[in-house]
Amino acid sequence: MAFLTKDYVVVTLRYLLDWILVIGFVGLAYYLGTIDGARRPFNPYDPAFSFPYHIDTVSVPLLGGLVILAPAVIILLCCLFVPRSALPALANNPRAPTSLVWKHKLLNWNRAWLGLALTEGLAFFISNCLKNVFGKPRPHMISICQPDWAKVAAIVNTTRTGPAGILAWNPLVTSEICTTTNHEKLSEAFRSFPSGHATMAFAGSTYLSLFFYSTLVLTLSKTSIGKLPYSSKDRDDDDEDQKSPNRDGATRLHPPSLPLLSFVIVISFFCLAMWITATRYLDFFHAGIDLFAGSSLGFLSAICGTWWYAMPAAGGVAKGRVRAGYRRSYGPRRGGGSFDEPRGPIGPDERILLSRQHSMEEPEEPSHEPKWAGAEQRGVAV
Repeated sequence: MAFLTKDYVVVTLRYLLDWILVIGFVGLAYYLGTIDGARRPFNPYDPAFSFPYHIDTVSVPLLGGLVILAPAVIILLCCLFVPRSALPALANNPRAPTSLVWKHKLLNWNRAWLGLALTEGLAFFISNCLKNVFGKPRPHMISICQPDWAKVAAIVNTTRTGPAGILAWNPLVTSEICTTTNHEKLSEAFRSFPSGHATMAFAGSTYLSLFFYSTLVLTLSKTSIGKLPYSSKDRDDDDEDQKSPNRDGATRLHPPSLPLLSFVIVISFFCLAMWITATRYLDFFHAGIDLFAGSSLGFLSAICGTWWYAMPAAGGVAKGRVRAGYRRSYGPRRGGGSFDEPRGPIGPDERILLSRQHSMEEPEEPSHEPKWAGAEQRGVAV
């Protein structure tokens, strides 16, 4: 079959290995979330741990639907219905066959989903690791723990110091004073830092924002080329070859601005993440520092996922991927060597860029002769 070329199968198997590793990484993160971690001692009289227990406004299944399933569907639609002009490797090949276009669409979809999975998996893993290490009590600890106040009083009596017992109302107790029989809830009550909801919400929203922005940049990259102002120095009516470099240079210096509606859409993703984060504070599950740490962790995880499986607007520089077709002109790599080859699942009988020259003439050496040299042979008076 023309669609299943050798290179396409090799790339597919390589990405299959990536999927196996990412899924294993997520499974390890889930296991870390089920074990008992550290349990930091707390003061049962501290008002910071005396908030009432409140059910989740955003449950775990709802969180997964908002920050994992919804971004995955949006990414799928963007990858399948994006115009071929937004595919970097085919930007200079308007006559590419339909099978080649769909190959790149499917590979971009796969790579985008891998980036999302890596982003959420990394956020999930680091969040559970930190929860187990810190073991910080949640604000509703007393409501879950249901302390045995007789044990607390005994601890207070044994920790009195000074004539007035200045430490009498500042004892530190452990989970041994708890009378609750719900071991799962008690274990979760010591997993306040960082906020898992905030981490996952900002990871998904940031990744989706970067993907959506990169898709818009490539889709609208040619909308303002014809509207750029040019001076008389930029135009050369006698030499048509001089127009393209100047026009391309001006386009790179003055990229098209995106519509304001796209900014509103991107910001809406962050607004959703901030709302999810705010509900954790209102439900007394986390303190402010827990939410801030979780939001920062999610943001950094999205940056890592986007960089590793580089989005089209980033040019594909991560993991050795080259910006195939993103530049209008091709040339030797810096420092010499072979030409920049477009990367992709293309067989020997298919080329990504049909118009690309496989050889370039050596640039002419600058002449150091005076301008008047050879003028006599041309019959010009010096």
